Amino acid sequence: MTDDGWSGVADFPERVAAEAVLGILARDGLPCYIASDAHVPGLGSVFSIRVPQACVARARALIGEGLVSDAELTALALGVPRAEPDD
Repeated sequence: MTDDGWSGVADFPERVAAEAVLGILARDGLPCYIASDAHVPGLGSVFSIRVPQACVARARALIGEGLVSDAELTALALGVPRAEPDD
């Protein structure tokens, strides 16, 4: 945990992957944001998803349970609407 009360739950080498995971966490209602080591926009090499300390376990569970599949990351990155399951 950092002194600002937010903790990193996942790191990515490219922003688009971080944004996709950010969308999944936000869709689940978790407050979250991306922190980067970029000193100049577009030149970062580490993009970290950060959530409030109280949300760390839930965020890691969503990421770790495979709820973030490669297909979903790709669809989110490309802006493809999410398909709803058949009832």
